[in-house]
Amino acid sequence: MRIITTLIIIALGMQLIAQEAQNNDSTRSEKIPKNVKSISLRYHAGRVLQTNDFVKGENEANQVIDYYQALNISYNVQTNGSREWHHIFNFPYYGVAFYNANFFNVDELGKPMALYGFMGFPFRRGEKSMWGYELGFGLTYNWEPYDAYTNPFQVAIGSYRTVYIDANLFYQYHLSPRWDIRGAFGFTHFSNGGTKKPNSGINLLSPSIEVSYSFKDRPLLIKKPQPAYGQHYEVAIQFGMGARNILYDNPNEPQDPSMPIGSADVMHSYFNFSAAWLKQSTWKNKFGGGIDITYDETQNVTIENPSDGNETPIVNFSDKLSEKMMLGVFGAYEFTIDRLSVASYIGILALRKKGTNANPLLYQKFGIKYHFKNDMYTGLLVRAHNFSVAEVIEWNIGYRIKWH
Repeated sequence: MRIITTLIIIALGMQLIAQEAQNNDSTRSEKIPKNVKSISLRYHAGRVLQTNDFVKGENEANQVIDYYQALNISYNVQTNGSREWHHIFNFPYYGVAFYNANFFNVDELGKPMALYGFMGFPFRRGEKSMWGYELGFGLTYNWEPYDAYTNPFQVAIGSYRTVYIDANLFYQYHLSPRWDIRGAFGFTHFSNGGTKKPNSGINLLSPSIEVSYSFKDRPLLIKKPQPAYGQHYEVAIQFGMGARNILYDNPNEPQDPSMPIGSADVMHSYFNFSAAWLKQSTWKNKFGGGIDITYDETQNVTIENPSDGNETPIVNFSDKLSEKMMLGVFGAYEFTIDRLSVASYIGILALRKKGTNANPLLYQKFGIKYHFKNDMYTGLLVRAHNFSVAEVIEWNIGYRIKWH
């Protein structure tokens, strides 16, 4: 599924590039400049936030992991003003990047690398500089994941691949028509969304410095006022699915003290159906609310200690469908960029069977959606609680009924 994440990012990038090429052909007579491409090299050096016991020093080396370095190289495309949203967002840029981090603990963490897509949004453009923010999302691989026997301390990352999320504020200075230098300060998060446990995640804060080179001279971008957005309403109906991994530990101590405590590694199915009413009144903002019905096999699971001396516990799924179902009510906000939406939801479980292993009442979802011309859309959401604990990655397909 993580390969699909990368393919979605690349597909979205290719879609944007195709749109830009088409618009350049159709608007050549209007003297709109062509998209300017560039390459960049960025260096990070910063802090590992102390959010789990592994990075706090409970590792094989008994050393705190609080510092890291990283390099990334990116291919960037500057929008040219041929679309309304280029002017609305002050000529944003987008692209793809390759990222490589070093935590100075190769044996337990590996050498993680990421391939991700990104978009940058200038707050302000000047003659010699600009400042703004950038958002990135992609796939990280090459971790050294948790293993009960060979890597037992590494509770931060339980899988070879994870999601990569990055956000930063930047200031960029134009050294010449083709060379730029940039300083930034950003936050980076790695997580597999609960698809493989343990999954405490790793969070980073760091400044960075970047040098970029454009293949053509920087164009003159003139922002034109755009008409007010013709507000619309929509009903969005979507179906989502995912898989959720949980390690169930045996509370009994192992007979051999040198062996890890026995545990059962179980993958659970997850399905969700939702319907939302949304209103978009500006180019950037969409608000609304809705309901969702969730089937989650992790609900009301019971653990039975084996009587035959086996250290692996017996995991019993609930045999009642009603004990695996939940009804939620949520509020929604979407930050819209043409057909792409960055979606966030905050919900409360109105109906559920509260038993063992029950989900908290409050839940959140964060992710992206991409709308096609026929009002179909696809995307992914990370379902979480406490705004920090990921439960599952939810892959979605949906359809919206839209009217003015």
